[in-house]
Amino acid sequence: MDIFEALEHERQVEKDFVELTLRNERAPRGWPAALIMFHVGMWRERLRNSLIDLAAGREPARLPEDVDQFNVSELADGIGTPVADAAGRADYLLGELIELYRSTGERPLAWYAASTTTEAVLRNSYTHPRNHMYAYLRENGEDARAFELFEQAFAEMRDASAPPLIQQSTRYNLACVRSVQGRADDALELLKDVFAARPDMKEAARGDEELAALREDARFQELLRP
Repeated sequence: MDIFEALEHERQVEKDFVELTLRNERAPRGWPAALIMFHVGMWRERLRNSLIDLAAGREPARLPEDVDQFNVSELADGIGTPVADAAGRADYLLGELIELYRSTGERPLAWYAASTTTEAVLRNSYTHPRNHMYAYLRENGEDARAFELFEQAFAEMRDASAPPLIQQSTRYNLACVRSVQGRADDALELLKDVFAARPDMKEAARGDEELAALREDARFQELLRP
């Protein structure tokens, strides 16, 4: 599998997610599916515009600094958007991103934690939507489907030789799955690799409810030491 195959698979995963929610969603906990897809589409549009600027030799527009506040204000515009409309737009923008990334290739691009086009595209349009879909499925009693999303992401990013930034993110997410599943030894082994490569992720891990089962484990506490 390569990066492009992984991105195309992400398109299908999102379509399956939307079909599931169209059948089953009534009064969801957390964000409704329509708002998730609206949010994904808005951030894809922003990256699409940055890649267009990059290809044209222009400096990409400055990114919002307070992402949480920005999301709150922007999401208000998405309330009432039908899930099919929001998903269709997100899918169209993913297609545009794939083609832009294909033409620009691997180039420097500052995009929050990402520093290259590859990292930016994968964070924006692969791991970001999966994080939201995972949360939705967990909040609405679909644990098995949620766990499968992170299992697949870890395997696909490994097989696609994704940049270390992305592989460590998916490894961390898989550790969260293992923790929730009660597989502490597996979770800790994964986190050991994550923190060795990305010590910055220790701070998030300290308060991550998905890792709550590990909190009293001396091995976890040791991994979190500076």
